[in-house]
Amino acid sequence: MRLKMRMDKFFFLLSTFRNLSLLLAVVVSSIMSSDAQSAFSKESNTVLAINLMSFDASNGDIHARLQLKLPESELTPNFSSKHDYFLVDELTIDESVLKIDSNHSYSAFNNILHTQYQVHDAGAQFLYPFDDHKAYLRVFVDRINETSNGPEVVERVPIKVDTTLCSFEGYHITLNPGPDNSPTYVDLQIDLKRTKTIQAFTMFVSFLMLAVSIGFMNMVRKFLKSSAPPDIQEMAFGAALLFAFPAIRSIEPFVPPMGVLSDFVGFFLAETIVAIALIVHLYTWMKRKSYDT
Repeated sequence: MRLKMRMDKFFFLLSTFRNLSLLLAVVVSSIMSSDAQSAFSKESNTVLAINLMSFDASNGDIHARLQLKLPESELTPNFSSKHDYFLVDELTIDESVLKIDSNHSYSAFNNILHTQYQVHDAGAQFLYPFDDHKAYLRVFVDRINETSNGPEVVERVPIKVDTTLCSFEGYHITLNPGPDNSPTYVDLQIDLKRTKTIQAFTMFVSFLMLAVSIGFMNMVRKFLKSSAPPDIQEMAFGAALLFAFPAIRSIEPFVPPMGVLSDFVGFFLAETIVAIALIVHLYTWMKRKSYDT
């Protein structure tokens, strides 16, 4: 009876702890995502949210989105901005200007600028998985202030940068301020590097192919030194390796087309060793094979 009470108490505490953990996770998640789900800023300054989405190493293109969040004080009761705003991206190769019109409603659907940046060292992908890429981002925001007794005045707006979404799978991303970076001008250098996990796994796959090819070469060498009768299954194994290595190479994460550093360390060398050993094995098999007449 006492044991049953203890077990019931234990399961009650376990259930309570689980429910509290789930509640805490939901609260933390809502706090962290509340600002990201809002079209405007909770602060007094304009917020520029930078979202780096992906990187195409073969073309050297970084795809991103810039979201301009105006403070609540800049919005009218009709959910439109009090002034015209212009978000200008100097270095994107896509549309570079986003206008937030004071005559239209302001929402999360019209405050995003899709951008694309070209890295300055596209050939660096040869060093995969140790390639390092750099790109630059230069952005500013202008506001049109209307005056009662004169022409409109263009004012450069202070910006607070939000980089919480500057990450995507497979890369370690660092944003470094440039020499012209200021409260009213965003000048950032984007550094992209493969993660340590990808570097370690890619080199493991390369050395794995190399080790298997050397093992097959030693098997052929032992066959040459012996007087054993030929075995067609050994040649079939070598031929299978020639077609298996490209499939093994393809499992390397985010691997560029053939011709990168990891190929010269592992894939190309392994294919060469297996091909030469297979040819030697083939001609030795032809010399030793006897046919009954």
